[in-house]
Amino acid sequence: MTTMNLPRSESFNVDASPVFLATVFKSGTKLLDLIVSELTGLAIDAPAFHSEPDYEDASPIRFLPGHFFTWHNVPSDAVQRRIADAGARPIFLVRNIYDLVVSQYFHFANDVDAEIGFSTGTRDYFAGMNLHAGLSLVICGATSERFHWSGYGYYLRQIQEMLRYAAENPCLVVVYDRLVLNKRVEIQRIADYLGIQVTPERIEAIYQASSLDSMRQVRAREAGTGAHFRKGMPGDHVNVLAPHHYDMISQVKRLFAPDLDSLCRTLGYGDVTAMPETPEPKVEA
Repeated sequence: MTTMNLPRSESFNVDASPVFLATVFKSGTKLLDLIVSELTGLAIDAPAFHSEPDYEDASPIRFLPGHFFTWHNVPSDAVQRRIADAGARPIFLVRNIYDLVVSQYFHFANDVDAEIGFSTGTRDYFAGMNLHAGLSLVICGATSERFHWSGYGYYLRQIQEMLRYAAENPCLVVVYDRLVLNKRVEIQRIADYLGIQVTPERIEAIYQASSLDSMRQVRAREAGTGAHFRKGMPGDHVNVLAPHHYDMISQVKRLFAPDLDSLCRTLGYGDVTAMPETPEPKVEA
């Protein structure tokens, strides 16, 4: 992703503790990468694409001069040691779990990264089933020659472990939904965490550069299309998921991330697991 190259604040010491970003797959990684890069003046460093990455492996984590590290790491014991040994400042990006699964589904169904040479080869596979079947497959997981996917439980557990880390260690948790709905406030919050003095004018410039349309335009110039960025509007899951999908996610959450709800409540991130309101049943006159 090409950035704006705004002048870096002189208050940010690039030689201080390195910056470590860990984002859940399809939680808004490109958006947060752009904001952090523009706030700090640091370049983005992420591991090379791998078809079966191990997000609990700390060995790919590195802190190059003039860069910050970003990937989809789970804060495993090894990753936590790497963060501590480097004295890094961790930032975790999470997202409402119902919007997240919808975004993951469309990533595979539309094969959005084919435009940059990282095709999943799944467009035709998902075209052979309807929306509800495809979403169920992403929630439950599958293994075949055409589609190998762990299922949604892994990512619910990842969010759980990010929040567990946050309950015990200094870090910053960014919720994608809040970032989209209150971006100026969240940009300031990120700047405060990193010790960056930022003017309202600079926040506004980053706000504009990180709009959905702006990011689509940059992606289109680089890859020929901005299809990677679909909607990004919080709460849209109510227009996509069926009632049984919510039930399936509840079961997967119970099995893989039993502490997620309580961590969200304790830490003030209830919007991450918030269910849509169920309308009162209509009574026939």
